[in-house]
Amino acid sequence: MPVITLPNAWKPRPYQRPMWDYLERGGKRAIEIAHRRWGKDDVLLHRAAVAAFERPATYWHALPLYSQARKAIWNAVNSHTGKRRIDEAFPHELRENTNDNEMFIRFKNGSTWQVIGSDR
Repeated sequence: MPVITLPNAWKPRPYQRPMWDYLERGGKRAIEIAHRRWGKDDVLLHRAAVAAFERPATYWHALPLYSQARKAIWNAVNSHTGKRRIDEAFPHELRENTNDNEMFIRFKNGSTWQVIGSDR
């Protein structure tokens, strides 16, 4: 089995580094006021991947609307790599199963991650 390092093939941009470093040092709550396309979701996707393997638990990625969550997170494709964002953050080799209808991933270590909309 190949060795997978998390975050997988991703590095925070210089302006994302303070938030990433805070979360990596154990920060529990973060507020980032940033413009669209700053990369807030990327930072949190990759941090969730790391956290899921540091401490097995249930993790949610919540957006205001369920339809928005499906488009912006679950189905979104990185225009630079052509890969789905969730496939970059959560390599298939780490997954036990993926439920597309529920936008749910169960990892081999027992952690789960799910995209939700706060309207549901």
